[in-house]
Amino acid sequence: MINYYFNNQFDKENKYRPYTYSLVANDYTLPPDNALRIAPEFKDGYIPCEYNGKWVLVEDNRNKTAYNVETQESVKIDYLGKIKDGFTLLEPFEFCKWNGEKWVKDKDAENEATIAQAQAIKNSLISEANNKIAVLQDTIDLGIQKDDEETQLKQWKKYRILLTRIDTSNINVIFPEKP
Repeated sequence: MINYYFNNQFDKENKYRPYTYSLVANDYTLPPDNALRIAPEFKDGYIPCEYNGKWVLVEDNRNKTAYNVETQESVKIDYLGKIKDGFTLLEPFEFCKWNGEKWVKDKDAENEATIAQAQAIKNSLISEANNKIAVLQDTIDLGIQKDDEETQLKQWKKYRILLTRIDTSNINVIFPEKP
C-alpha cells in the first residue's frame, strides 16, 4: 500500500492541492489527512491535485512567463490552473498587438516609431549644422577665415535649409549628404 501525499498548505484560496511525493504505508492504517491511497495520473503540462478526495489533473504553468495582452508586460506565473484572462504565454515582439489569439505586426506603431526616429535624426543634423555655421560665421565676422571657409559656410547653410525642408512623416526619408 502506498500513500500519495499532497500539499495541504499550498494555497488557501486555491481548491486544488498539488501532489508532492509518495511513501509506502502500513497495511492496517488509514492514510493521513494529507494523503490518498489512489495513485495519481501524470501528464506533461499538468500536475495531479487532490480535490474532494480524488486526483484531478490541473494545468501547471508555474515558473513560466506570461505576457499581458494590453501592455506586453511580463510576469512569472506562481499559481496552478489556466492562464488568467488578459495574459498569454506567447512572447510579444517589437511593434505588435494582440488580435485575440496571437501577436500580429502593428504597422501603425512601426510607422510612428520610424517617423519619430527620422525626426530625431533631423533635429540632430540641424543642431550639428547650426554649430558648424556658428563657428564658420565667427571666423568670417572676425576676418580670420581660411581660404575655403566662406565656401564651407555657404555649403553648410544650404545643407541646413535642405534639412529643414525634409518631411519626416514620409517613412522613406532620405537625408542630404553633409558638406
